[in-house]
Order: sequence, then C-alpha cells, then structure tokens
Amino acid sequence: EGIEELKEMIFEKLDLIRIYCKEVGKKADLEVPLIMKRGCTVKDMCEKLHRDFVRKFKFAKVWGPSAKFPGQKFKLKHELKDEDIVELHIN
Repeated sequence: EGIEELKEMIFEKLDLIRIYCKEVGKKADLEVPLIMKRGCTVKDMCEKLHRDFVRKFKFAKVWGPSAKFPGQKFKLKHELKDEDIVELHIN
C-alpha cells in the first residue's frame, strides 16, 4: 500500500500520466502503460509509438477519464488523461 501511494505521488510530481494501449478487437493491455507527460494529445502518443502513425492516422477510440462515453472517437488534437485506454485506427 505504501509503495503504491509513493508511485502515485511521484507521477503527480513529475506530471506524468499512464496511457494504456488497446489493439482493435482485443482487450486493453493494462499491465504495461505508456508513460506520457500530462497534457499530451493523441498525436503525441502516435509520435511516441511510431513515426508513421500520425501520417496514417484515421481516428482514435478512447475509454476512460477524457472520454464522455466509452469508446468515444477522437482526432489527433484530443488531450489524454491519466489511465485512458486508447485504440488507434491507422491506415
């Protein structure tokens, strides 16, 4: 319990968030998050994962705090929040 609280405190102080990736048609990988800076966008996530993702991007589906409803579709400028689950749709 103490270690988890310490992790949360460190993340907050460093302004980091956890984003979970989900492949189309599969369950989200909740074991290993992508660590990003608070205020990051779907575009930032795409750039971190692969240099071609922005160019080939169609849309993203998001589950979590930044979505009004589960699986909401977003474009590149959408700001992600801690513990969002993101499914990228790439050409």
